[in-house]
Amino acid sequence: MFNSLMWQQIVDNFHFIRPWWLLLLVPFSIVIYLRWKQDSNKEWQQQLPQHLRRVLTIGDSGWKKQLPLKLLSVSMLVAIIVCAGPTWEREASPFGEDKAALLIVLDNSESMLQKDLAPNRLERAKQKIRDLIVLRQGGKTGLVVFAGSAHLAMPLTKDDAVFAPFLAAIQPDIMPIKGKNAETTLALIEPQLGPESAGTVLLISDGVNPATIKAFETYFSTSPYQLLVLAAGNNDRVSNEPLDLASLKSLAKNTQGSVVEVTIDDSDIKALNRNIERHMQLNNESAMPWKDMGYFLLFPVTLLMLLWFRKGWLVKWCLVAAIVFPSFYSTTTYAETVSLKAATNEPIADVTMWDKTVHWWMNIWLTPDQQGQWYFNQFDYLTAAKRYQDPLKKGIAYYYAGEYKLSHSTFLQVKTPQSLFNAANALARQREYVAARDLYQLLLDSGELETELKAPVENNLALMQGIVDEVNRISESQKGSTDGPEESFELGDDKPKTGDGADEKVDAAMMAKETLNANEILGSQELADKWLRRVEADPKYFLRAKFQLQLRSQSVDIKDVSNEEIK
Repeated sequence: MFNSLMWQQIVDNFHFIRPWWLLLLVPFSIVIYLRWKQDSNKEWQQQLPQHLRRVLTIGDSGWKKQLPLKLLSVSMLVAIIVCAGPTWEREASPFGEDKAALLIVLDNSESMLQKDLAPNRLERAKQKIRDLIVLRQGGKTGLVVFAGSAHLAMPLTKDDAVFAPFLAAIQPDIMPIKGKNAETTLALIEPQLGPESAGTVLLISDGVNPATIKAFETYFSTSPYQLLVLAAGNNDRVSNEPLDLASLKSLAKNTQGSVVEVTIDDSDIKALNRNIERHMQLNNESAMPWKDMGYFLLFPVTLLMLLWFRKGWLVKWCLVAAIVFPSFYSTTTYAETVSLKAATNEPIADVTMWDKTVHWWMNIWLTPDQQGQWYFNQFDYLTAAKRYQDPLKKGIAYYYAGEYKLSHSTFLQVKTPQSLFNAANALARQREYVAARDLYQLLLDSGELETELKAPVENNLALMQGIVDEVNRISESQKGSTDGPEESFELGDDKPKTGDGADEKVDAAMMAKETLNANEILGSQELADKWLRRVEADPKYFLRAKFQLQLRSQSVDIKDVSNEEIK
């Protein structure tokens, strides 16, 4: 699979290893011209009248005229090009260090938990990443994950054993900010791949928004890296948040990249690996010799030389091609449908032919947003959300459909007071009262609220604060109760605990950190065992803490820049 950037690189690097062979084209052209002229002016044909000549001469007009000479000319032309040695890439280095660097950018938002790919999009993406690492055989691979913010999960490494546990620990609940902002990953690319590296960025996602496409287009227009996109999703299965393949194709087109859809076999991984290696080879400035690509042209030359003199070969081989070629084509099947039903005990709804026909018909006459509005007016809010491309309208449709997690994630893609207000409402619907309260407070403190939004935000803030206070009061009363637990609609069971979304208070003694130096650890077997147990803890908690620290560091950097601008 070639994209426009690769074609441009091939054109720029194309040359001949042995260009002097091209001088043979001069005498060859003269001989062919004289032969053509001689066969066209046969004396016996000139003696016949025009009406008899047209009847008595067979196969001497149109494309069949002097067909053997034409085939011989093509064969000799290709043979001369083979001798000249066309090339556009260097030989691959036999050393492992010359492997192409790959930075994987993985979508870790809530939408990646959709089950149109078994068991879900995120787990299938992890499987594909593992297969790709095995196929690359020691190439350096790094991992960046994003939701509302982007974080480096694993720097470039060739150690698969280190990479694997951190990849397995990736889940949406470790992200400090929810949402889907792929453009936040751009700042992490160059520090990993380096300014001069001919590396590759592999984005694995189920869709992007217009702001992301614009940001990626600006970045990759001046970047030496190529962008590959692995579309995680299956539009042949019903999903609450379907794969937005159109946006991914638009992203790849605007960045001179390419899109590969997830398949049930390893053809998608092989296609990605070919693009990664080819980009490295086309941009490799090492002293490796140029690869002679003329050998591949020997096959058509041999075929022409064997068949051009055979009478009737054209009709026979066309018949063979018409019979054989259709056998290489088969429709895509999904063998995991039955096993998925058995594993999950949940019915899987496939997209029917009628649904595809209706969708195709609507695509002819209506834009995606117009289709979404039509379904919204019919009170089919979930289908409307699947059709909308405008993040604000999509989020509203998800909200009306009761899909509050998807609604919240979609609203966060638009950085406007109205969208953040809607995101806070979606959080409140999920009973995440503290997060909703904090977001309402952030809107009030920003000073960017319009007049008509200020009153609803203040009212909802007071409501959220009241709920948080009430839940905390009930929780405290439960802790002090000796006669038995009180029943509460907020807590939902008989165990004393902090209600959903309530403020959590942590004893300062629990936050005390024990700092040990190397001498203390190595000098005590007990301390060494204790330290090793901490090191071997679940990487999920390590990544969650790491991402929180990265986010806090980013916030400090932004604050410092703002203070300098004020000065």
